[in-house]
Amino acid sequence: MFLTTGEINRAHMIVGIVNATVKRTLTPDEIDDVDNFDDLYEKVKTKLIERTVARDGDGIVAVHFVPEIVSVGVGPKYIILHGYGTAISFPKK
Repeated sequence: MFLTTGEINRAHMIVGIVNATVKRTLTPDEIDDVDNFDDLYEKVKTKLIERTVARDGDGIVAVHFVPEIVSVGVGPKYIILHGYGTAISFPKK
């Protein structure tokens, strides 16, 4: 299983689009500590892989990630990371 932000130069079939979103509540002392949110990318990648495997895919191409900080009125702030890509499979011999 692989993920790539680009395309591949190999015969493949498109299985469909896969997407995943994770959310984390930001405490006041974490708001400026944006370097420590790499775990969110790992969680999104894991979900993308699981969804591709469920569709019998072999990999994901054109993967994109969209981070967003969301404030909910006077409530907490959240960092949301959305990822999506095209699940593909390789022709079976």
